[in-house]
Amino acid sequence: MKRVFALVLALALTLTAFTACGGSKPSGSTTTPAASAEPTPEPTPVYDPDPLTGREKPAGFNGGRPVAIMINNIQQCRPQRGLNEAKVLYESKVEGGITRFMGLFEDYENLPDIGPVRSARDQFFRVIMPFQPLYVHIGRSGITQQYIDDADYGDLNVDGNDTTITYWDQNRRNQGFAQEHTAYTNSEWLQKYVDKKGIDMDRELTSPIFDFVNYNEPVRALGGETATSIGITHSQSYRTYFDYDTATSKYMMSQYSSARGVTPTVDENDKEQVGFNNVFVLFADISAYPYPGGNLDKNGNDKGDPDYQKVDYTFGGLGYYFNNGKCEKIRWFKGATNEVLRFTDESGSTSLKINPGTSYVGIVDLDEYEKFEYTGPETDASISAPAANPDAAASDAAAEKVAE
Repeated sequence: MKRVFALVLALALTLTAFTACGGSKPSGSTTTPAASAEPTPEPTPVYDPDPLTGREKPAGFNGGRPVAIMINNIQQCRPQRGLNEAKVLYESKVEGGITRFMGLFEDYENLPDIGPVRSARDQFFRVIMPFQPLYVHIGRSGITQQYIDDADYGDLNVDGNDTTITYWDQNRRNQGFAQEHTAYTNSEWLQKYVDKKGIDMDRELTSPIFDFVNYNEPVRALGGETATSIGITHSQSYRTYFDYDTATSKYMMSQYSSARGVTPTVDENDKEQVGFNNVFVLFADISAYPYPGGNLDKNGNDKGDPDYQKVDYTFGGLGYYFNNGKCEKIRWFKGATNEVLRFTDESGSTSLKINPGTSYVGIVDLDEYEKFEYTGPETDASISAPAANPDAAASDAAAEKVAE
């Protein structure tokens, strides 16, 4: 019995030793390393820009359908109201060498006085028609009306000669301004028209009007020359100047007046000088439309050739882009009325990335190219402006009367 017990004990010890020797591992390998946690990917920033400026929409943003308003710029009407509210301000030569503005605005329910409101011209309507804004003006040339009809623009065309869209500022009349320089619109008058016609003003643009740099990314540093002062000649009597302000990153606007020379362009609403983050100068072939006759006054007398100006958008042309004190030479393209205005680099092959902000777009006669200039901080482009000439202002007013 003892012998059997001894054999069993010996066998058990042998099995234990065999198991220990066969299954042992180095002491340093007994701990299995924990799996490393995968880093949480950064969420893609939301990109939902204001379609007119490319900026991030602020809280409570109320965009909706934009509003384009024709604004007088004859010297006798200045200062205007509401220019600092414009997200984009267009300027181009009309009749008699004078220029006119068209402001592109958003949030029509909160607009202050804008104006003086003036008549429509086709070179402006053709630029903004693809955006389908409410187009506000008082009167229009026959050529402009043809473009409006061809576009089937309907109630989006708001002519103050056909409906009440403005009020006349008697205080301005008392100061000596002519009646045509005293018509203003604002959110109250726009709302009345919208309600009357049942206009869908909630229709927001589905994409920005320019190829803006994503506001989540750093602004683009322009690769061209330093340009802190800009001089644009539209005609002998109408010249626009910009000086770059580093504190606001804006080009501050001034204009030549035959009566007073070069003075800051001030918004009468806030008494502040008008300024823009982006400045575009686009050169185009501009010429007078042929006059077929029929420009009659209320008594049936022919007032003569109104000198309406035709801007050739067919093939585009040369332009300049200014931002943050720098300049790049660019190409612009437009084409048919239903095509948007777009910009590329100088080669025409790459879409131009535009930094977010407000914009001035000057459409300038190619004949004035040699007078266009921009300089660095050591020179002021307005130094070459002509001397004041009060007789020219009277001539401008007479040309506007013929055209209207």
